[in-house]
Amino acid sequence: MIEPGARHGPVVLAALAATKGLATVFADASHRLFLVGGVVRDDRIGRTRDDADYDLTTDARPEKIKSLVGPLAEAVWTQGERFGTIGCTIDGRPYEITTHRADTYDPDSRKPIVAFGDKVVDDLARRDFTINAMAVDLADGTLVDPFGGAEDLDAGVLRTPLDPEISFSDDPLRMVRAARFIATIGVRPDPRVVEAVVAMRDRMAIVAVERIRDELEKMMMLADPQPGFAFLSATGLLHEVLPAVAAAQLADHVVGARVALVNDDPTLRDLHAARWSALLLDAPVNLRASALAHLKPSGELSQHVTWLLGAAEWMGSGSAPTAAPALRRLAAAAPKPATLEDRLRFVQAVAPNDDVDEALAVVAHLRSMESDLDAPRPPLTGKQVADHLGVSPGPVIGEANAMLLEHRYAHGPAAPKLALRLLDDWWSDRA
Repeated sequence: MIEPGARHGPVVLAALAATKGLATVFADASHRLFLVGGVVRDDRIGRTRDDADYDLTTDARPEKIKSLVGPLAEAVWTQGERFGTIGCTIDGRPYEITTHRADTYDPDSRKPIVAFGDKVVDDLARRDFTINAMAVDLADGTLVDPFGGAEDLDAGVLRTPLDPEISFSDDPLRMVRAARFIATIGVRPDPRVVEAVVAMRDRMAIVAVERIRDELEKMMMLADPQPGFAFLSATGLLHEVLPAVAAAQLADHVVGARVALVNDDPTLRDLHAARWSALLLDAPVNLRASALAHLKPSGELSQHVTWLLGAAEWMGSGSAPTAAPALRRLAAAAPKPATLEDRLRFVQAVAPNDDVDEALAVVAHLRSMESDLDAPRPPLTGKQVADHLGVSPGPVIGEANAMLLEHRYAHGPAAPKLALRLLDDWWSDRA
């Protein structure tokens, strides 16, 4: 379907204005240039976008794209050139311009066999869903919608441009991406899409875990990702991408329900880690660590999630520690840059109780009195300990500092004179 007189919303109209000079350059060189991607989809349903970059596709080959954008651009980058993509910045705005693709996939491969095409319709046919297989001709604003994406948006249906078996065989990750769009814009999957996912879910085995993780993270950071997790569970995809969570055998509507409880609270230092932790609460305790490790997260994310999940026992008991000694010890144990407050606010989000509020108040008081709460400093240097005891540097210095640290946890910071008395008593007991 081609709509020469299509009405565009403010997002596409802004894109048409921003790309006018670029479109003229391509047209003068007898090449077509099209706006594609989420910008076109979201404009059709009235969603605004924060991102300022535009994805474009053209019949020009990469070498030609470089020659056309070179005189206009402040910067050009070619990392994606072998896949047909040239990036550039023009008047401070980033663009990615990709030669029309007509890719094919080896059934046993994780990577496409790149093939360039000359027709935008062929390019759109290889895209994941009809709602993403629309383009706007930048020469005249014509909407190119050969697979009925606009009608599917109006009807709230998620379909593939080609048969779903072809689309999912080409790139099995699209099955997980379906879950994200279900959660993002509230579309319902076409029955043929559901049937194909159920039949082909084992194709996920050829997808790199990093791609799966990244797609799950995009969904996890939505306002309410639960409809997407329900789709993963109902189709059996959850067993392929998050087997530890699937092992809990929860009802479809329950899987991932706690993730949305961890909302965009500015006091949560790392919403990303907190949402992963909320999801993994659905997994059996003995499988949580392996579930995260399987997806190859960064070391910092792994540490932060492990730290947050350590509070799961508080949720089970319905209480959190509120005594100053326990809170001092926990604050020092937090993997930086995580804090004890992160853990407490995580519990407050997914399993609120009065003890959490009390604990947060105690920690706030401790911070006002103890500036080094997260990394307590010993009251004496190693040299001071050695000189006072009349010993040479060695293991005894570490033992003495450990004793002073335990006193710190129990009673708070000790002045140097008190620390020396404690050291004398400890040394005397050792004699």
